[in-house]
Amino acid sequence: MDASVPGYATIAAMALTVYVTRIAGSELMSRIAMTARLEAMLKTMAASVLVAIVVSECARGGARDSLAVVAAAALMLATRNPYAAMTAGVAVAAAFSFLEI
Repeated sequence: MDASVPGYATIAAMALTVYVTRIAGSELMSRIAMTARLEAMLKTMAASVLVAIVVSECARGGARDSLAVVAAAALMLATRNPYAAMTAGVAVAAAFSFLEI
């Protein structure tokens, strides 16, 4: 097995960055008064990031990715079950890959 020092250094730097960011974020938020507006922003931030990732993938990915997202969104609206929606999206993408469409 070939040990790559730059590879391990990169992983260690990324782990340290995540750790410091989490600690600094917790420390910073402990000093800020939680207002209703701030709480609403924090609750919707994760969904906003997810939507940005999905939309950018659809823009780059083409028909397969777009149809997978449409299938997932439709099932989510119909059932309100995120696991079923994710499964449907993955199944549509996998079917496109398997059928080489």
